[in-house]
Amino acid sequence: MGTNYHVAQLMGKNIRIQGVSSAHRYLDPDANDVGSHDVNFADGHGSLKYNPAHDLAVYEMRRPLKRFHGVGFEVDDLESNSEADIYAYPFHWNPKRGLVCWHGRFVGKTADGLLAFRYDDERVRGGASGGIVVDGKTQKIIGILSGIGEGEDRIALAVPVKELEDFVTRTQPYLQASLFPKTVFVSPVAADFYPPYIWPRAEGLSDRPAEALAVFKLRLTAQHLADSMRNFTATETFAWGHDNEHELTDAYETLIVDDGRQRWRRAGGKKFYDSVPFPPLGEAIVSGGEWSWLPEMVGTELNLKIHQAPDAAVGDQTIHVFQYAAKVEDEVCLFRSVMNYGFIPHSTSKFYDCHGEVWVDESGIILRISQALDLSGPWYRWRGVMTYGWLEKDGQRYLVPITITTQAEHNKMYWCHGLFTDYEMFGVKTRLLVSAR
Repeated sequence: MGTNYHVAQLMGKNIRIQGVSSAHRYLDPDANDVGSHDVNFADGHGSLKYNPAHDLAVYEMRRPLKRFHGVGFEVDDLESNSEADIYAYPFHWNPKRGLVCWHGRFVGKTADGLLAFRYDDERVRGGASGGIVVDGKTQKIIGILSGIGEGEDRIALAVPVKELEDFVTRTQPYLQASLFPKTVFVSPVAADFYPPYIWPRAEGLSDRPAEALAVFKLRLTAQHLADSMRNFTATETFAWGHDNEHELTDAYETLIVDDGRQRWRRAGGKKFYDSVPFPPLGEAIVSGGEWSWLPEMVGTELNLKIHQAPDAAVGDQTIHVFQYAAKVEDEVCLFRSVMNYGFIPHSTSKFYDCHGEVWVDESGIILRISQALDLSGPWYRWRGVMTYGWLEKDGQRYLVPITITTQAEHNKMYWCHGLFTDYEMFGVKTRLLVSAR
């Protein structure tokens, strides 16, 4: 559910809509952003410091809202005097707000980068923030209503959809793939570049061939990535579903300590879990520490065969692609399955054939690692994709996990999407330990 930053700040972290509570809140700006200044609310109801051009927020709900859906977005620049319709639920004498529509025309951009629309109907009242501005021709959303102009002129202000696109790409890449498919970025759900590589058949016994220099450098880079992702906390938001159905969303605090162990707990809770608790669904798949052990596997498992494939491109960015594979007898790729028989969970762990790709940018940074396992049942065709990116925190840059995606087939294709946000990094001189109890 999208709205404005200033609305979300007033509403708080947790909301309920149609009886469904929120799992997490994503905010675009804060008071320290470049361009932030005190913005007065309509009708003199206080002020808040933020950047009006980034007046955006998204609530992720624990369950989908039935019979609710959005319309498409238009990111192209508007022509002067383009017609538009403004839809919102402003304050009125009736305590139950009603949907109001104003017809207007685009008159240009403000100094803050907001879209300005002049309208001739009844004056927009306070409380309309978070409404939508729809293009008169395409009937697509072109702006998110954020305020009204000062003075007697009937001017409505809106955050451009392009800013929403950038915000969603940073904070909700799974949404981005469906809302703004033309955006170029390293997708957590896109397919690998190439089909699995077929290694030449070895004839008889022979010494292990020396690895290419590029593969040797990749192993060092992967090991460094695994070792560097230590001593931080983050909010890890999970969404579960099957096929094209989204069933449930939940959020946990995750703690990564010096030895690489990962723990999860409910927000504000005290009890730590060794793994993500299974959601209250009949069938589900959960992810774990693949974002950490996959780069460690690439870096240290010498039984893992690695081949450098031709370079590929994501937009204007050149991607160096490495393909890897291992057989079950190599004992490299392990999968754990948990089955509940009544109240007693039963888990099994087995090694399987596996393959995947590692994407590296031109500076030598790993951006994505994928893996596919050829499971033998009752789950089949497991696949995971991890993405990584830069985090700037307190004047320093850290390479951190951004998304973690897993899926497997069991009559239906079940999936789990994970997203890391709200990082808190600990100093390298501090050693964090979790009690064994």
